[in-house]
Amino acid sequence: MKSLDDPEFLVDEKKVWFVSPEEGGYWPEGVPKQLRDVEDVEILPMWEYFLKATELYGTLDNDICIFVYGPYIERVKLRTIFDYGKRFGTFLHQTLGIRKGDIVAIDLPNSINFVVAYMGCQYIGAIAQGINPTYRPMELLHSLNMTKAKVFVMMDMLYIAGPKDVLPKTAVKFLIPSNFVDFFTADEDTIEKLGVPSARDKIPDETENYKVYWMDKIIQETQPEEIKVDIDPWIDPAIYLMTGGTTGLPKVAMLSHANLSANLNMIKPWTNLGPGVVTIGSIPFFHSFGMTCVMNAALGIGMVMLLFPKPPSDDVLCEAINKIDTPEGIIYTGVEMWFKRFTDFVQQMGVDEFKKKYDLWKKLRYATQGAGPLHSYVKDPFESIFCPIRAGYGLTETSPVQSVAPFWGPTKSGKLGLPLPGADWAIFPSDNFEAGPICDGTKERGGFGIENTGEICCAGPHIMLGYLGKQKEQEDNLKYWSGKRWLLTGDIGFMDEHGWVEIRDRKKSLIKVSGHSVFPKEVEELMGHHEKIDEVAVAGLPDEMTGEAVKAWVTLKKGFKADRDITSEQLKEWARENMAKWKSPKYIEFVRKMPVSMTGKVQRRELQEKDFTKLEQGKSIKG
Repeated sequence: MKSLDDPEFLVDEKKVWFVSPEEGGYWPEGVPKQLRDVEDVEILPMWEYFLKATELYGTLDNDICIFVYGPYIERVKLRTIFDYGKRFGTFLHQTLGIRKGDIVAIDLPNSINFVVAYMGCQYIGAIAQGINPTYRPMELLHSLNMTKAKVFVMMDMLYIAGPKDVLPKTAVKFLIPSNFVDFFTADEDTIEKLGVPSARDKIPDETENYKVYWMDKIIQETQPEEIKVDIDPWIDPAIYLMTGGTTGLPKVAMLSHANLSANLNMIKPWTNLGPGVVTIGSIPFFHSFGMTCVMNAALGIGMVMLLFPKPPSDDVLCEAINKIDTPEGIIYTGVEMWFKRFTDFVQQMGVDEFKKKYDLWKKLRYATQGAGPLHSYVKDPFESIFCPIRAGYGLTETSPVQSVAPFWGPTKSGKLGLPLPGADWAIFPSDNFEAGPICDGTKERGGFGIENTGEICCAGPHIMLGYLGKQKEQEDNLKYWSGKRWLLTGDIGFMDEHGWVEIRDRKKSLIKVSGHSVFPKEVEELMGHHEKIDEVAVAGLPDEMTGEAVKAWVTLKKGFKADRDITSEQLKEWARENMAKWKSPKYIEFVRKMPVSMTGKVQRRELQEKDFTKLEQGKSIKG
């Protein structure tokens, strides 16, 4: 069995990011350089890891989950979650015959229901597959057929919207519908007033393709049994997560028990988080960001997850936090857009009025941002009201956290932070990995600075097992160099002399204008400083003269109106005055709002598609 002492998982301590602030660097005081040196570190199957956490960080009577549905708040203790998870796992194993390695697809929003289903899978060694509840029928069919899931757990009201017609075309043999009220302990009158939608009468007890078992009955009628499963955490998958990977094409990332437990151990010393700290669960659990940084962090570090079935509005979030005690404080994990909108919400209300009405500003200890760089025009105003906010970096394939900017001591803006203990990274040529790194983070090799831009590659025990059934993609994106297994992230960037990496863009997002490389994120950053621009997304479109042309989609700040207060031509002129001509957008289109995914990422492709269609039809592009 592998060990954290293996050379593959040790990081050269000559790397420049390990220099302390006293010596002119940024490595936080007291944080181990190697994962093997983290206090209480142990690579375990996830169920055992969670059991160990109860011994280290608290008692089974601690609150572990707070679920908010409208005005209602349900609190669940760790003891109860373990009991529910054990009952669910027992039912899967003893009644349905699910065994280690079988796939259980979980199509649920963030909820107690999701946690119970996930815990049940970990108890018996089944592989939990996270499914996006907003998937359309063809997306759902594709994801289920990729994994051959045997069990499908879903929110009952979604049945008619897709699963009813999709499931007969899959390998699913057992359907387990659930409803939010399955885990509500309030009296019947209170629950009835909540008006939680249900589709119980629309789901048959059995079809010719699959049998139906309701989650509430499973929990009520199943007695938990002791089930022992032989799990090798280094080679046995714990979860399957859908990802666009490094190419943008749908794939299934296989994450092992070791990947997940290693990543939690990497995070612990970096954040100083521990029992009782509330982690806001708005990032969905079907995404690795939410699964690791909220759900697994609560179960594995003793934190408390505050869950909402969908990302709440700013006022709903603040009202919920007013109602709960948080003596150890709160950490808010999200994406840049959320923090920007939240700051806008406070400023529009007035900071003094906000602080009189809500107490989130007193309870918030940390904020972490992912899914892209953290811009200073978002970071600075947020920190002036709340607390330190630090950028993290990672992918589904890295379980997901690769790096985070230090929460204490000196820091930098606009960069990806420093790799966590046990994580390694280097810059390789984007078109020739085999040539070796441009910059490996040592002074001996050098290669620091923007002129040494290449592909960001990561190594460590948190790197996924691979892509399910995608041998070519694994060969293209998981490669060995100098005794380590490297993930080629598809992100383009460079490393500075302190080991901080700055991302330029995705390899696939790069725009080529007359031979010049244009990075959309750079143009977005520059345009974001315009006083009237609220949000901006940039992508490339085909152009006969230059190969590609830059287009920007823009939303304006509240109170400003397109054409009345600023025109696209005026904004183009401003861009030409503030950036190189070949970076300046040829087209600018004002939009009412940006299309975003459930994790808050702007969907550039969705914006591009309309213009691609126009070009195919010979029509002119707006802007």
